[in-house]
Amino acid sequence: MAVGLSATIILFSFSGCWDSKDIEQKDIHITEAIDYKDKNFIYYGEVANLSGNSQSNNKEGNNNQAFNIISAKGRTLVQARDALERKSGKTVYLGACRLLVFTDRIADFGLEEYFNRTRTQNETRKSLRLVTTSLEPEELLKAKPDNSLSTGLTIDNIINKLTSDGSAASVNIGNILEALAVKKVGFLIPDFNITDSYVTLTGYTVFKNSKSIGKFSAEDSKGMVCFLNPNASFVYDAYIDNRKYNATVHLKKKTIKPIYTNSQLSLNINMNFTAELNYADKAYIPDNNEISRIQITLSETIKKDIVQALEVSQNRFKSDYLGIYRYFRGNYNSDFKMLNWEQIYTQADNIVQTEVEITNSNLPQN
Repeated sequence: MAVGLSATIILFSFSGCWDSKDIEQKDIHITEAIDYKDKNFIYYGEVANLSGNSQSNNKEGNNNQAFNIISAKGRTLVQARDALERKSGKTVYLGACRLLVFTDRIADFGLEEYFNRTRTQNETRKSLRLVTTSLEPEELLKAKPDNSLSTGLTIDNIINKLTSDGSAASVNIGNILEALAVKKVGFLIPDFNITDSYVTLTGYTVFKNSKSIGKFSAEDSKGMVCFLNPNASFVYDAYIDNRKYNATVHLKKKTIKPIYTNSQLSLNINMNFTAELNYADKAYIPDNNEISRIQITLSETIKKDIVQALEVSQNRFKSDYLGIYRYFRGNYNSDFKMLNWEQIYTQADNIVQTEVEITNSNLPQN
């Protein structure tokens, strides 16, 4: 009973006003995962166990789980979905679902059909967050995250924290439907796996024509986040002579101005940042000249990350998943409808300027 009560409390924390009878008569999916294996689509559901009794497919499952894992397969997405519904025994409720997981296999196969189905499924929220994983679905969903009863809620909380902190970008179904409607652009989905027994954001999966075309690591994502998260914020080290300064840098203002003449695109990108000096490795009080050098060094370091993000998008993946098309379409909508955006974007000249202003310091003062 305690487990069922815990799951109910979790649901009330984000699901609004519910009648107790409504809860008891529904299978409430907190997380769903979709796989494609041996020519079958497989749906997985992380279902709130309100009764305290385990109904998991796991033969070793115990009766003390707040969430059960169920799965079903079919030759088509519709058949797999129907099979999962038949296993549920109650009406499946997706309004409380916090996360949708795609395996690498279905990402390689393609996601266009799934997303097209969501256009007509009112019960699937367009704000539903998406992730990919290299793991087997049950391995991820049956992980035992610290201080949480649900893997899906853990990942959702991690995404919330990282996007609020400015160190990551999140994606939901609505974002993907926008990209698919444009047809000429790609998109990213955060990639989660288990590292040292912890569920971790390990990078991002790149999609083109709704199929995975590769990944890049979280460590290489700073420049990308500056394009996709308006609150981008990172910690950098600035080396001045034999001294090291640690600073937290925040995106203050971003302007992207495309100029399109004679079938050639130039991207004029300006990003301004504020910075807070956290500490230095030596007992040294920087003067104004030193502060200026730190600002220039930070600016150059950030510029490298932004240029790298553009070049990886243009040269390695040949896909505009950074949202540059929005700025171009705002100025050249008629041209955008007619031209080959991939060709224009990948051959663009990039002019990137960055500026950092130190507005706060925790270092000793004179």
